[in-house]
Amino acid sequence: MRVAAQTNRLYYLDWLRVLAFGLLIPYHAGLIFVDWGFHIQNERLTEDLKLPMLFVNQWRLPLLFFISGVGTRLALNRRPPGVYVRDRLRRLLIPLIAGILLVIPPQVYFERLNHGTDYQSYWSFYPHFFEIGNFTWNHLWFVVYLLTYSLALVPLFLSLRQRGNNLGKASFLTNNYGLLWLTLPLLLTELLLRSAWPDTRNLVADWYNFTFYILCLIYGFYLSLHEQFWPRIEKNRGGYLAGGIIAFNVIYWGWHAPGEGFLETTTVGWLFFRFFKCLNIWCWLLCFIGFSRYYLQKGNSFLQYTNEAVYPFYILHQTVLIGIGYYIIQWPASIGLKYAAIVGGTFLGTVLLYEFMIRRFALFRLLFGLKSSRTNKVVP
Repeated sequence: MRVAAQTNRLYYLDWLRVLAFGLLIPYHAGLIFVDWGFHIQNERLTEDLKLPMLFVNQWRLPLLFFISGVGTRLALNRRPPGVYVRDRLRRLLIPLIAGILLVIPPQVYFERLNHGTDYQSYWSFYPHFFEIGNFTWNHLWFVVYLLTYSLALVPLFLSLRQRGNNLGKASFLTNNYGLLWLTLPLLLTELLLRSAWPDTRNLVADWYNFTFYILCLIYGFYLSLHEQFWPRIEKNRGGYLAGGIIAFNVIYWGWHAPGEGFLETTTVGWLFFRFFKCLNIWCWLLCFIGFSRYYLQKGNSFLQYTNEAVYPFYILHQTVLIGIGYYIIQWPASIGLKYAAIVGGTFLGTVLLYEFMIRRFALFRLLFGLKSSRTNKVVP
């Protein structure tokens, strides 16, 4: 077996981050055409997009929080805690405020138009954005949670860094597939919090999401302290792939395909579903890390460019998508053509905004979380 070459930079995590964020546009475009609820909806919906969307939906956000945990450890290794906190505020709080004031209002505007509310113009709507029912951070909830975790967990991160060697010797983790035991805290979160705290992403009354994603971030931080875990994840990537395939098929055919909640009609079925849901997430996360570590250990100019672009790309993409999508769903065209046009138009529009506005001007670089010099990071 080929052993992955050691490098000073974790290029495979850069690649994973870029690829995971790259799925945002196809996924969010799909939400326009399925019955899951989105800011704008096509008049005619489809079931054809649900299978790939369900698959991606399971692991994409846990993977991003996990990678953010690794990036947090690297950031704390490079600078003192006080400097780290100032950097997090600059790269997360400033873009969050700028995003809420500049990027999110057009989303709400087009959503209200799609629902039948009429305004003379966008500028006549803008003051109404700050009213209850309109004011929101929408997709920037990810930045809100990451900022909260990054600041609140500093004492824990410093403690883990000091005691990391002892924690990394836990026998149940050092076995061949011992990392699968980390499914259990995820499962406990699922069992204890999921029913009581539905998905709101409002930070203050969202304890299931808050706890689940904070665990993913802590896992990333913790595993990054121990180099012995990463070769084993790479070695066992095939086993994690098999586990992910089995678990996803269980939850899909036992839950979604026969009708939502089918597997949860009994207590045993409910427990069965929750277990395989958490196993599915963790297996796919380890699988992607293993395969990326095996195949994606090298950087290039494309990765350097996209790794810097991915954060402003994330901030911008949903506004571009909803703005373009509002007009495209009015076309007398097939769902397939509309979907392709929204995906392609959003990619093009977001890239153009990044390349000719954000990337080239110091003020926009600050507002969208980029460094004044064009060095890259693993996480925003």
